Amino acid sequence: MTTPADLLPDVRLDGRVALVTGSSRGLGAATAVRLAAMGASVVVTYRSRETEAAAVADAIRAGGGTAWVRPLDLADPESVDALFDSLAAVDGPGRLDVLVANAAATSLRPLLEQKPHNVRRTFAITVDGFLQAVQRSVPLMDAAGGGRIVAVSGIDTVSWAPAHGLLAAAKAAMETLVTYLNVELGPRGITAVGVNPDAFLGESVRLMLGEQYDLLVEQNARVHPLRETATAETIAGVVALLCTPAARWLSGHTVMADGAASFAQRGVAMGLAARLLAPRADTSAAPSIPSVEAD
Repeated sequence: MTTPADLLPDVRLDGRVALVTGSSRGLGAATAVRLAAMGASVVVTYRSRETEAAAVADAIRAGGGTAWVRPLDLADPESVDALFDSLAAVDGPGRLDVLVANAAATSLRPLLEQKPHNVRRTFAITVDGFLQAVQRSVPLMDAAGGGRIVAVSGIDTVSWAPAHGLLAAAKAAMETLVTYLNVELGPRGITAVGVNPDAFLGESVRLMLGEQYDLLVEQNARVHPLRETATAETIAGVVALLCTPAARWLSGHTVMADGAASFAQRGVAMGLAARLLAPRADTSAAPSIPSVEAD
């Protein structure tokens, strides 16, 4: 009979090496720290924020963990190759068990205003660079006896967000790659899974949402099923869980990490539409819409 002690390794990452792209700040940094707390040694990567990446690695080491700091520009194939070459170097980890594809960049503007170089860079990072990183990870994972690929998508693939069309398209392509990669790599013990987080508190999200950021926080406090807005640490917990053996059978899927917000918001929208389009009709069965008047 299986005992609780037998199950402990399923939620731990002792002896494993994890690489997190874009881990100098925000969700990537929170994920790196969480994976280290679960026993993994972590490769912290950065494109231009070396000081911040070093601080993340220092925090991991201060907690008794192991961390390396490496530069990485996913839009530059030579940079990707240099990173993976360094993993096998004398001072590198020599193996890889987990790849968390978190880095992303885009130009936030309507699709009709996007420039060709904006399109190329967005897809270069989220699609080209992601796939190259996977290709370079597979031999290292084979040598380790298997591995896990976790791709961080975005809520803009399933819910409209102003000026997010280009990034949403790239993230949607990444989600499709996850499905195909899991089918192709599963037989060799390498599994892929996606995670689609709701908007969470943090400077990068504030920059992406602009004036809508404060509105999001106020709205969530009133209408989100959990009455709160997620933090980077909240979502990092979900990402870290997906890196563990316990989450193996979620492979091939992109998991929503929004606390049921999308489902609830559709109900609120339907209730609002019922009131606006048929104000004299009986709408007693429609979902209630919480008050949003100022206090």
